[in-house]
Amino acid sequence: MRILSFIFLLLLEVSCKKSSQDTPANIVNYSGPSSCNIMNKKLSIKPQIVGGNPATDSSIITGSNTVALILNESNSSTKKIICSGTIVQSNLILTAGHCFDDVNQNSTSPGIVVFADSFVNYTASQSLRISCWQRPTNYRPCSSDNSYNCILNDIAWVKFNGSLLPNYNIVQVLKDPLSISNTETKWMAGFGNQNDSGSNNSLKNVVASIPTISNPDSPPSGAIQQFNSYTFANAYQSYLTVIGPNVGKGTCEGDSGGPVYVLRNNNYVLAAITQGSNNLLSPHPLNSSPPYQFDTNNYATCQDGYGVYTTIGNYVNWIQVSSGITLSTY
Repeated sequence: MRILSFIFLLLLEVSCKKSSQDTPANIVNYSGPSSCNIMNKKLSIKPQIVGGNPATDSSIITGSNTVALILNESNSSTKKIICSGTIVQSNLILTAGHCFDDVNQNSTSPGIVVFADSFVNYTASQSLRISCWQRPTNYRPCSSDNSYNCILNDIAWVKFNGSLLPNYNIVQVLKDPLSISNTETKWMAGFGNQNDSGSNNSLKNVVASIPTISNPDSPPSGAIQQFNSYTFANAYQSYLTVIGPNVGKGTCEGDSGGPVYVLRNNNYVLAAITQGSNNLLSPHPLNSSPPYQFDTNNYATCQDGYGVYTTIGNYVNWIQVSSGITLSTY
């Protein structure tokens, strides 16, 4: 989703809401500090959920596993980047890759993890420093890859110094993204803005998006085929999902990297993480109920409740191999 400092970009016909850097993709490795990648070792403030309700850890359906990430912007001593994340192991958090676009790419500790219901009103004992982070080796910021490829691989793992705080718990990861139905309810949590104007009270919020058979979660007709034609076969089905439109119920700036939960066998599991919106897969709806018409020159706003999310299942192997940590999967 959108973080505090972000640039609107035209990527062929698509615009992504991501923070970004200006370095050519064919020169720079954007995966993060190489020392954090276990595979390499073996070889050698502002931002909430739109339309949501303030949530304490006890009121979120999965328990205490949504955290805030406060990252230091590399070109400023004062600006902070706010993102959300989900605890998937005792020392591993998943978030969005684009959250790290504007941090020092060589810093293993570019910020902190906040274990509290607010990223402002927290104590020192409720925060731990990031000790390592990593993105997929083929991740590209939107500013550095003039194609649809920057929509893919928008995921990162984060490790932190110290032990998981009391009362916090891990959540299982859904390993089959193809099992996500466009008519099933999704629950989303995060610390982002309440609306497009930037209104925020710094609290963790949760919202349910409830599609129906007559109003399923889906991109406009033909958008998936077009996206796959610009990337590769089944790219969308393997790595992305769209939620909405669901007016007034969605994610916004600061929710980036936050969880999308689905219900499996009476358990809530982590299916996807918040990414953003673009004018191909989630353009701005011109009306509030189906059949929808779209302004394909613009991406959806926060209030539209329409966005693109990174499914996690096909990243499980990369996460485990590069971090050296085994996930609990469903």
